[in-house]
Amino acid sequence: MKKIFNEGFTLIELVIIMVILGVLAAIAVPRMGNTIASSEEAAEDAVLASLKSAVEVFAMDQVVNNSNKSYPSNPFDELDKVPDGYTGLGSPDQDGEWVFTGDSHVAHQRNDNTRHKWYYDSSNGEFGARVAY
Repeated sequence: MKKIFNEGFTLIELVIIMVILGVLAAIAVPRMGNTIASSEEAAEDAVLASLKSAVEVFAMDQVVNNSNKSYPSNPFDELDKVPDGYTGLGSPDQDGEWVFTGDSHVAHQRNDNTRHKWYYDSSNGEFGARVAY
């Protein structure tokens, strides 16, 4: 008499696989969120570094041309290429948008709808620390 073997997974094996996949997803998803936030922060740092450099170049040009060191009122005006999402003056209200506010702040809205700003002092060309608002 020949026994018939059914091929395939049992219900308990499928449940165990589902539990393992659930645990892996629970670990991976928060780490992915942290990676996205870190990458947006790094992109903001790159834009700020470009702004700082452009402001200093402007100030040095003022010294050479006018013998007077001064800084631009809007740091974005001195960039050769403005960042993607730069819309001018106002308040950021779209993901990825960069603006220069009326109260001397550079502001950015991240893709998760959080907003960050940096104070810009046009009297000395310095930028303040990142502040969430």
